[in-house]
Amino acid sequence: GTIMIGTVNRIDDKENTFIEIGELKGILSQRNRIKGEKFKLGDTVKTLLRYVSIDSEMGMFLELTRTAPKFLEKLMEKEVPEIGDETVEITASARIPGQRAKLALKTDFANIDPIGAAVGVKGVRINAVSQELDGENIDCIDYSPIPEVFVTRALSPAISQSIEIDAEEKKAIVNITGDQK
Repeated sequence: GTIMIGTVNRIDDKENTFIEIGELKGILSQRNRIKGEKFKLGDTVKTLLRYVSIDSEMGMFLELTRTAPKFLEKLMEKEVPEIGDETVEITASARIPGQRAKLALKTDFANIDPIGAAVGVKGVRINAVSQELDGENIDCIDYSPIPEVFVTRALSPAISQSIEIDAEEKKAIVNITGDQK
């Protein structure tokens, strides 16, 4: 769950990218990369540490990813001081790596706008994170403890006709008109 910055030192025939982080070896496999991302030797890459493994061939190595929603959360934490000091909290995140992402934000302070803090003046904060993620479109929404309100906000700008929540299975069935797809 930690952001790691390293240098690409090898790319194998399966498109696995090997990254050197200090004295450690990290591997960024094809499935853990944003679609269409290409790295070359010497590139500096930001990744998220998924876990540490020990292999008889490679010894100890780090499994790295750039596709996990947690990677987006950690980048936002570094870029937005209000998220870093926990005055604004990321309650949920979802993403299709390289295409779009949604962040649900909340705060307990009346004088702080969680979305305004995350976006920054003229979008400077969110654009910095979007750039790191190959131009991924990042939407910020206000969190609501009321499931129907939260689902409606998450699906906006689409207008839902009806929402049926199954709290036990944590599922929502949403009806929309064809033009809202």
